[in-house]
Amino acid sequence: MIHVQNRELVVPGQLIAEGGYSIREGAFREGDHIYASVVGLADLHGQDIRIIPLQGRYIPKRGDAVIGVVIDTHYSGWILDLNSPYVGNLFVSDLLQRKVDLLREDIGMYLGMGDVVMAKVKDVNELMRVQLEASEAGMGKVTGGKLVELVPTKIPRVIGKKGSMIAAIQNASGCRIKVGQNGRIMIWGDDPRMVNAVVEALLMIEREAHTSGLTDRVRLTLEKIKSEGGT
Repeated sequence: MIHVQNRELVVPGQLIAEGGYSIREGAFREGDHIYASVVGLADLHGQDIRIIPLQGRYIPKRGDAVIGVVIDTHYSGWILDLNSPYVGNLFVSDLLQRKVDLLREDIGMYLGMGDVVMAKVKDVNELMRVQLEASEAGMGKVTGGKLVELVPTKIPRVIGKKGSMIAAIQNASGCRIKVGQNGRIMIWGDDPRMVNAVVEALLMIEREAHTSGLTDRVRLTLEKIKSEGGT
């Protein structure tokens, strides 16, 4: 028996279900009863129960797209802050996709302190050492744009089902957006007013991630601002 509705906000200790359901994350079992272990949204699919947390730091996983900030350098690459308890290591060869003669080339010409980088998590070992790569199109050093940081657990809501939310934001605002699984988002746009409107829309999503009809509210808000034009 299920005691909550799908996407309902739950709190630790709240009874979610009774019976032989499978727990994916965010819940625990005591006998025949299943309780929430975090504050989050109940995600119910068939026999699977998951609580999507509304708070928490980003934990790197292989294959994740992330937006990092260079905080240190070493002989053959850079250390990136990932908005996480764990930093990422980006070797120069994984940025340039070629062999580099480190005695002849100054890697400082490619990335420097404070630079923003779009990357992908290449590997995470058992000690949580994170290796990055930036070989795919659109990855590497980021130029221009505005960087926004949200709670990482809200990123699935920013993206939306099959990309519905992020598509609605881009279409309504005319801005280009890149989303990192680590809670960082880059926004580019010709109209600074619309870039700021997108920032406000993202903050709205962060605040109201648990509510229904959010995609339509965000889209209508952006369309209204765009139609008002500049002063």
